[in-house]
Amino acid sequence: MRAQSLLLVGPEQLAWTEADLGEPGSDEVLVQTLAGAISIGTELPHYLGQSRGIAQQYPAMTGYESVARVLACGAGVSAVQPSDRIFSFYGHRTHAIIPAAKAIPVPDGIDDDVALLAILSCDAAKGIRKLAPMPDDPVLITGAGPIGLLTLWVLLRYGVRHVDVCEPQANRRDLASRFGARAVFAPDDTDRAADDYAYGFECSSRDPAFGFMQRTLRLDGSICVLADGNLEPLTLLPEFHQKELQIVGSSDGWDYQTHARWFIAQPSDRLELLRQLFEWRIEAGELPIIFDRLAHGVDRPVKVLVRYP
Repeated sequence: MRAQSLLLVGPEQLAWTEADLGEPGSDEVLVQTLAGAISIGTELPHYLGQSRGIAQQYPAMTGYESVARVLACGAGVSAVQPSDRIFSFYGHRTHAIIPAAKAIPVPDGIDDDVALLAILSCDAAKGIRKLAPMPDDPVLITGAGPIGLLTLWVLLRYGVRHVDVCEPQANRRDLASRFGARAVFAPDDTDRAADDYAYGFECSSRDPAFGFMQRTLRLDGSICVLADGNLEPLTLLPEFHQKELQIVGSSDGWDYQTHARWFIAQPSDRLELLRQLFEWRIEAGELPIIFDRLAHGVDRPVKVLVRYP
């Protein structure tokens, strides 16, 4: 099997490469990619060579969200079979051999684009589970990008009723309202903030948003920094000490297999909401052009769906 992979060979330099994959081992599966996604907050800094605190090595694989069809299984694999659809984490490539343990089945009733969001929603769920807000606790989210909107979606599915969102972009504020936020406001309209939040989820990677969150949390409030785009340093304000706030970081998911079972069991109308995150839908061959557009254009979609032939 010949596989094409999109590699980052230098800052803003992408190249499709081709290689033979061979046969899957006993506990591996061979898959053909159906769809993927660009995780802009994570991938764009890598593309630009601007990720803080990370020594970039070249060539580097790109991407990490994929839905695929199983083509062949190793002799020791029983959890999935050829022709099954799965989601996994192997990047922008046409085919891959992956550990069977990382091939998570997708039921027939779940479309590829919705299935892809089981990955980032599990990452959001991990941070939520660390703070564990109760249903009536007031919660603030700063940033309504993919992580912020998925954090809102998971919080509401977990039964948390009072979730507000602060976001500068009007289209993303509209999405947050459609997703069910109690109040949605711009950074210059903070009079609408509750000013007494028990918990905050920082999903913007922006220091002003982090500062606003510290000012609006109550005494002994807790913050989870969920966005890991590392765009700029986040500063602790005097309020952090005066209010004796707590802060935790979170990255990656808590248990993708278990979360996936919970995710696909959600009502179909709630899953359909998530499709709106994909504001751009492209073909895999367009990836290099789209990365350049994301880096230098004025448009910035919430998320990009990538279709493979």
